[in-house]
Formats: sequence, C-alpha cells, structure tokens
Amino acid sequence: MRDTPRRLSLPGRWLPLLILLAAALITFVLIKTKDQPEAQEAQIKRWNVNSLRLEPVTVAPELELYGQFEIPQLTQLSSALNADVQQIFVREGDRAERGSLLLQLDPREAELLLRQRKAELAAVEARIAAEHNRHRNDLRSLKLEQEVQALNEQRVSRAASLHERKLLSQEQLDNSHLTTRQQALAIRARQQSITDHPNRLAQLNAERDRAQALVDTAELDLSRSRIQAPFNARIVSIDSAVGNRTRPGDRLLSVYDLDRLQLRAQIPEQLLPTLRKAVNGQADTATRLSAHALINGEPVSLTLDRLAARINAGQAGVDALFSINDQSAQPVPGQTLNLRLQLPQQSGLYALPASALYGSDRLYRLVDDNRLQAVQVQVIGQQYPAGQAPRLLVSAAALKPGDRVITTQLPNAIGGLPVQVVE
Repeated sequence: MRDTPRRLSLPGRWLPLLILLAAALITFVLIKTKDQPEAQEAQIKRWNVNSLRLEPVTVAPELELYGQFEIPQLTQLSSALNADVQQIFVREGDRAERGSLLLQLDPREAELLLRQRKAELAAVEARIAAEHNRHRNDLRSLKLEQEVQALNEQRVSRAASLHERKLLSQEQLDNSHLTTRQQALAIRARQQSITDHPNRLAQLNAERDRAQALVDTAELDLSRSRIQAPFNARIVSIDSAVGNRTRPGDRLLSVYDLDRLQLRAQIPEQLLPTLRKAVNGQADTATRLSAHALINGEPVSLTLDRLAARINAGQAGVDALFSINDQSAQPVPGQTLNLRLQLPQQSGLYALPASALYGSDRLYRLVDDNRLQAVQVQVIGQQYPAGQAPRLLVSAAALKPGDRVITTQLPNAIGGLPVQVVE
C-alpha cells in the first residue's frame, strides 16, 4: 500500500510571500528616509565678448573703393586721300602732344591737284577782270554812239529839208535814214550788253566760288597728308607701314585722349544712397567730391564727376566716374587701384571697429542681463585715424549715445543670446 503525500500547513504556504513583503517594506522605508541633496540651479552658458560704449562723432566719412582706368573713346586716325605712307614718326606706347606730327603721307599728288585747282581759279578771275573791262568800255562806247546818233539825226533833218526843195534825191534821203536806224540798233545792243553785265558777273562769281571751293578742298587734302595728334594723345597701335598705299578710310593709327582718361569704380549698394545724396548736392566744380589714391607709388588726387546712368549686367551697384586732377600722373587703361573718396562732413555718426558689424548692416547691442539685441544700421563710410586701425562709421535711429555694442564676432550671434563682457 503506497504512502500518500502530506499537505503543507497554512503558515508554511504563506511564509515566502510574507518574507518578500517584509523585504519590500524595509526597502521602501530605507529610500524614504535617505538624506536628499539640495537642488542647485543650472548654470547658464555665456559667451565672452568685448564691448564698446557709443559716443557720437562729427567727421567726414571716407569710402574705400576699387576702380579701373578706362578710355571713354578710342580714336582711329584714317587716311583721307589716295597716297603712299612716306614716314611714321611715333611708335606704339609713345605720348604725343596736341598738333605734333605722327605720320606723313606722300604729298605730291595732292600738290599737283592743288596747282590745277589754283590755275582754274586764276582763269575764272581773269574772266571776271575782262568782264569789268568790257563793262567800262560799253559805258564809254554808249556815250560816243549816242553822240554819233545825234549827228545822224541832224543829217537826216538837213537831208529832208534839201529833199523838199528838190536839192537831194530820195535815195540819198533813204540812206540817211538807214544810217540813223543802224546806229540806233548799235546803241540798243550796247545798252543790252550793259544791262546783262550784272548777270554775266554773277555767273562768273559763281564759277569763281566753285573754283575757290575746289582750291580749298585741294588744300585740305594736302594738309591731311600730315597726320597730326588731335589732342594730347597716347599711341595705342600703328595700323600701317611705310610704303603702303592708302585709300580714303584706311586706318593708320589708333590713339586715345590722355586728358579724358577716367577712373570707373563701383559703389556698393548699401553706400549708394549716401553717395547719390552727396553728388546731387554738388552745386559747382568747387564743391565736387575729391578722392585720393596712389599710382605707381605717387599720390594723386581725383574728382568725382558723375554717376553712371545704368547698372551693367552682373553688377550690384552703380559705377562712379572720376577724373584725374594731376596731369603728371601716368595711369594706363585697365590699371586697377584702390582709392579713398571723402564725403561731406556729417554729425551723429558712430565709429566702430569692423569686427562689430555682422553681415553688411547689422550689429548687436547689450540690453538687460547682458543679452544681445540686433540693430539694423547704415554704413556711411570709414574713418582712418592716424596710427590706428580703420573704423566703420554707421548711423541708426535705434542707437543712442551710451549704448553698448559688442565688438567680437560670434559665430552663433542671435538676438537674446546671453554674453559676458570681458574688458
């Protein structure tokens, strides 16, 4: 007979559960009675920056620009006649004063044509002199012919008297009448010649004017055989050679005017309103804005003449055109340089180091608890204190004297960012 297992008693079955409950209770009590550390405030990270207290200044701003010399027009000197190139007196790159001889064409053909034109003019002038002599002779002859006619009329009167008395034949009387009428025709022809004198003289004068014009043209062609500098020029290229046969319109030399050489500099868009206002305020030459630059190590002064009438493709601003005041300067077209344009004096500006500007028109002001506040500004120009680094001159209605702005470039600068000023 098999043995049957004995059942556990009630206390023995609940003992493990009671042990677990007791352990859990002890753990809960230990956690609740543990000492808690005091809560600490989280530290706010602040970026170290330098600052500057704003003080308004009254100063003449300067703009630093980059420009390039250019020639408004390239002049091409061409031949005006058929001739051979006889001699060339200049080379490429030479300077030539106004009126100096650059190139000589063979003048012999032009001289022969001039002699022919002068001979034609002399012939016309001789005909005019002959016409005047003829007119004077007609006037004298008319007087004599009128006297002869008076005598003829007296003869006719006597002949008629004799004919009435039967002392003269009818044929003789008719001959007297015929002589008188022939003389009257001669007088009428002489009067007609005198009347036509102004017309003949006008025709001859017109021929003389035409002949004189041809002489002047031939003289002009002869003078054009000497190719002279039309202004103070520099030779760009020589497009012919000695011995070449030229025709009217053939290019001989290319030059440009040294006195019209100009500098073109682009004005940044943010500075354009200031400069346009200054240019529009130029009443005369004495008030034009001036600029300074170095050309080949020598200081030169320039004058702002005008602003360009259009914005070229690919540019963001308008070009300013400057003329050179110092004629001894020797710039070359295409040469680039930087210049400083001085604007009229202005007040209420703030001078800041370049590191204070973010982008092209923004800086940060310190407000409560040293947090940043973005402020839009307008860059007016630069200031170049002696012995110091250049400073930007800015203007903004939101700024006031005593404000503090940061002069440190922060890569993550944004409005509200906390900073710590380090002097």
